[in-house]
Amino acid sequence: MKQFCYYAPTTVEEAIKLLAGANNNTQIIAGGTDFIVQINHKMISPEKVVDIKKIEELKYVKEENGFIKIGAGTNFSELDCSEILLKKAKALAAACGEVGSTQIRNLGTIGGNIVNASAAGDSIAALMALDASVVLKSEKEERVMRLEEFYQGHGNSQIRKDELLTEIFFQTPNENTATSFKKLGKRKALAIVVISAGALIEKDDSNKCTKAQIALGAISRYPIRVKEAEELLIGKELNEHNIEICLERLSEITNISVTNSPFKHLALYKGSAMKGIAREMFADILADLK
Repeated sequence: MKQFCYYAPTTVEEAIKLLAGANNNTQIIAGGTDFIVQINHKMISPEKVVDIKKIEELKYVKEENGFIKIGAGTNFSELDCSEILLKKAKALAAACGEVGSTQIRNLGTIGGNIVNASAAGDSIAALMALDASVVLKSEKEERVMRLEEFYQGHGNSQIRKDELLTEIFFQTPNENTATSFKKLGKRKALAIVVISAGALIEKDDSNKCTKAQIALGAISRYPIRVKEAEELLIGKELNEHNIEICLERLSEITNISVTNSPFKHLALYKGSAMKGIAREMFADILADLK
């Protein structure tokens, strides 16, 4: 293994100073679960490693001024059992509970999952369904980007080497809203995601859908919002017929996306499977909305 310089800052300010002028030879780690795999497989060969796991100010879940805010250093186990998420953003708690093993959930952080930008990142599809944004800090500036924008363009994400992801936030869902997340994995234990779906649905007193936010994972380079399917529900009654139309569209979108990928041989399988897990997701949502 190539030698590298190791730093363990204890504050955000200290970490940002260490990242000033950073280049591709600089690597940030939090839980280190992805880093160990990448370095063992010689996917990366850093000269400078900045370990942010000792920064306590990055570890929190709180509700403030109508928003739920999460520190980027919060691990999946903490999010899985967060009372705030279980009560108001169940989709994210469920997604975090699906990540790897107990040991991985204890180490892995939500910020690391986001920056690693895996097409199969469990938390990302749930966060997109919640219309989440991220806060990126550097010595020069602080940037706020919606997660959809963060995953546009070339490369893994829009974060720069001199930036630190510090917070993820989204609007607190109201009492007429329900969320859910479902995934299909390759195996029961430590399941690697094959496809996933997250959704936020809001209704009015007449049972009409007033807001729909749906995200699908592992069908393209990044998890994506599917606004064509969302529009099929908005303004419509949340009944079996209208949901079935939406499910058909989700299956079609999955088919098209996978067909245009290197895994086109899986298109029919993934399209059918997406319809199945999305049906379970909507069943959860309708039960909660009652």
